[in-house]
Amino acid sequence: MSTAGHNVQTEREQWEEQQFHNGFRQIKELNSDMAGTKGEIGGVYKRLKDVGFTKADIKWAQELEEKDASEIIATMERRLRIARMFGHRVARQLDILEKDRTPAEDAAYEDGLAAGKGRKANANPYDTGSIQGQRWQAGFNDGTEFINKDLDSAVNGEEPFPDAAE
Repeated sequence: MSTAGHNVQTEREQWEEQQFHNGFRQIKELNSDMAGTKGEIGGVYKRLKDVGFTKADIKWAQELEEKDASEIIATMERRLRIARMFGHRVARQLDILEKDRTPAEDAAYEDGLAAGKGRKANANPYDTGSIQGQRWQAGFNDGTEFINKDLDSAVNGEEPFPDAAE
């Protein structure tokens, strides 16, 4: 029986080395996948830039999805305060935080429209027999119809907004 020398690995050391090599290979594969995904994301950003949207606009949309209205309003209030500190005219020109005067039925429609366009669940937050509930559902249906134009074009090979392609 020989004793372990400096060139002989214990079973534990062999196992650890095997784990390292496996992990290294997996990380290389994932980095490769990630590079492809980043390339695809770049292509989407380019397409959106061509129609007038920026990466900041996408970030804003993500914030709107993730945060509730009170958090968004608090952020906007801080930004306007900072604008005032710098004497920026945006602080004087925008009074975006005034009370929402949108009629309840119109607000319900807009909320439903956003839910439909966002492919959210058809979960009407209002009593379906109420005017707000009916307006929310109408908005949801219109939003779903709007977003399905893109799906229909992919299936049938037709331009969903032919006037916009010019």
